[in-house]
Amino acid sequence: MVDADQRRRPPLGMREITAVGSGLGTFILVDAIMMYSAFEMNVMHGKNTTLVAQALSLMLLAFGLGGFLAWKMTGFVRLYGVGLMCGWTFLTLFSLGFCTGLNT
Repeated sequence: MVDADQRRRPPLGMREITAVGSGLGTFILVDAIMMYSAFEMNVMHGKNTTLVAQALSLMLLAFGLGGFLAWKMTGFVRLYGVGLMCGWTFLTLFSLGFCTGLNT
């Protein structure tokens, strides 16, 4: 016999994948805009600028806003918050911390 919760819950579909993907894409876009000028100053012009402000603001965006959305909201918005946090994790691992300001 099938449990009542399993009958009402739809399988993982495009709506959920789209929600997480849009959160991930939003974080990647914001990260690219924020870190472009810092990388240009460090690499192209040879100045040694600190990335602490960018790193803290990206962490606040990902885990502050993303965590709040995942904790308090429901449906699409909850998965969007999870996507923001996944975006920070993906970029940190993919770029060895350069894109999120953890490794300068």
